[in-house]
Amino acid sequence: MNNNVYNTFVNVIENLKNNKNVKSIIHIGSSKDKIYESDCEVNDIDLFIIVENQEKAQVRIIEMIDEIEFDFNYISIEGCNDFIENKAYFFLQIKDGKLLYDENDLGKGIMLLCEEKYNEGPTKLSLEEKQFRAEQLLSDISRLKNKEEYEAFEYNFLIYTYLNKVIKMYYIINDIWLPKDKKLLKNLKIQEPTLYKLVCGVTGFDKYKKIIKVTDYIFRNL
Repeated sequence: MNNNVYNTFVNVIENLKNNKNVKSIIHIGSSKDKIYESDCEVNDIDLFIIVENQEKAQVRIIEMIDEIEFDFNYISIEGCNDFIENKAYFFLQIKDGKLLYDENDLGKGIMLLCEEKYNEGPTKLSLEEKQFRAEQLLSDISRLKNKEEYEAFEYNFLIYTYLNKVIKMYYIINDIWLPKDKKLLKNLKIQEPTLYKLVCGVTGFDKYKKIIKVTDYIFRNL
């Protein structure tokens, strides 16, 4: 393994463990497995740190240590309970994390609760609410029918802004967890390949007709 990266990682974890306020450390993200590989290439490391005493529910600190970006998310015990109860997607992801340190199985219990909540799925909207949101979005997109009313840069910006919203509506309509923006297309490619191809086709001259094909596909069952 890359000894420099791994040694830095171990030193950071040991320093955290020496803090009596720290009750659990959970490693999330792609680096949680890569860090142990030979010749690992890790540029950033994401850690959720459960603390006993903290005024805020969440304190996020990003720090460069030996040319590695550490993303420290300090979460109070009360904050953990609130995030789980409210199904905060970013927090429920720790269900797939690697437990590095734990006092009295606190972190283990939180991870199990996160998995239970995640398996319940996101908070579902009524059919009426889904229809209302779809109609509002279609109304906004319809303004782009007259392309000549916009500068080219503005038109393209609006097309892709609305396309992003349309893709997110697919997840909302189908009661599927909504990924982070940076993983939206990658997830869509796996989740719904046909829709992914339609989305990728929104290029070239007649983008309006192509985005309407996307909305027709997504909203067809509403």
